[in-house]
Amino acid sequence: MKKSLAVRLSYRFMIIVASILILLSFASLMLIRYSIRNRQGRDLYHAAIVLKHEMQFSLSLIPEFLDLPYYITYVIYDSENEETLITNDPFLPKLASTSGKVKRYFVKDYFVDGNLNILYTSLEYQTGNHLYIIETAMDIDNDVPHGIAKQLPLISLIVIIPILIVSFLLSYLITKQTIKPVKHITQAAQKMSSTNLETLLPVSKNDDELDQLAKTFNTLFESLRKDFDRERSFTSDVSHELKTPVAGILGQANLLKRWGKENPEQLEKSLDMIIAEANSMNSIITNLLQMSKIEHGIIKPQKESFNIWALFSRLKNEFAGIDSDVLINFDENVDISLETDLELLHQVLTAMISNSIKFGAGQINLYGKVEEEQGGQTPKSPKICIQVEDDGPGFSEEVLPHIFERFYRGDASHSRSAGGAGLGLSISSVIIDSLGGKILASNSEKTKGALLTILL
Repeated sequence: MKKSLAVRLSYRFMIIVASILILLSFASLMLIRYSIRNRQGRDLYHAAIVLKHEMQFSLSLIPEFLDLPYYITYVIYDSENEETLITNDPFLPKLASTSGKVKRYFVKDYFVDGNLNILYTSLEYQTGNHLYIIETAMDIDNDVPHGIAKQLPLISLIVIIPILIVSFLLSYLITKQTIKPVKHITQAAQKMSSTNLETLLPVSKNDDELDQLAKTFNTLFESLRKDFDRERSFTSDVSHELKTPVAGILGQANLLKRWGKENPEQLEKSLDMIIAEANSMNSIITNLLQMSKIEHGIIKPQKESFNIWALFSRLKNEFAGIDSDVLINFDENVDISLETDLELLHQVLTAMISNSIKFGAGQINLYGKVEEEQGGQTPKSPKICIQVEDDGPGFSEEVLPHIFERFYRGDASHSRSAGGAGLGLSISSVIIDSLGGKILASNSEKTKGALLTILL
């Protein structure tokens, strides 16, 4: 069975608390032991100084009159023959001089009933030809502070265990309460699918990280919903667009099967319509495949440097052979170099001009200019602006927002009567986006016709 996040976090918190308490207990124990040992060393050294001071007045010391703590034992002996001058503990061993340093001395089974475990220090006292050793000591095992210090680890363990239990429970309750919104978000997300993406995740009024997470997911779901709606609409539009030429092909094929074979005129007419509808389907499929490849990075722009004037001249010559009634104008003195994919840009401008011709334009103006970006402290690279302006009816207010949508036609009936599949400007938008530019649609103030602007 998987542990919940609250349990895992509580375990980790308890381990952290345990580690901190153990480290603090260990540090405290070391500090206490150091403090006790330091105090013991001072007492022993002070006792040795007292004995040395008294020996300066008389070598015949009287134990009852010495101002020493009860727990300190001492011995004063001749360093040469180790003859004891005075002691309050006949079992205290005579140890070498430490010159005032405090040392520990341990002998196992020194006594019948136990070990010898003492802390001692010693000083030298010279008088005449005699060198005396003043040794003071205390029994560590019977020292109360030392005994308390020895019990501290057990005491700490007894104290730490309930603290850890309480910390785990408190951490579990706090964590469980904290992640409750996550649980609600998870439950809401589990109920969501592609059919009900309009349902939003719950957001509290705390405006904390969890609220930001929920808002981020809601933004994502909203974007996915729009994508799903767009794809559904796209699928429906594709089905509708392909349904019409398929129906035309089937209709003409059935017509030929019934009686068209015997009528050469009808046979020719039906074959022409079948070819036209097949070409329409092929155009739709080709455009959709190209759009998909561009959007997924399969078709990558091949940059090259060229002059806009050469591109405009090429377009004018091409359309002169297609429709001689349409006049294409541009400034032949324009001298602007551009580095981008020439063929893709040519395809976009061809689609724009074809769209203008389709909707009745008799004159089309091509413009090219350099626009310097303003604002900001960092200088920005100039943008190349290319415009296609016609003298046609222009775009109506309700059409403008949909100009670059797939399968959208700007004619009043939105039917196939105007020709094309409504993909020209849509694929133009995709291409310009792949070139790192932007495409805009508006109406010309000069001609009142359509004005399409490309910024690269």
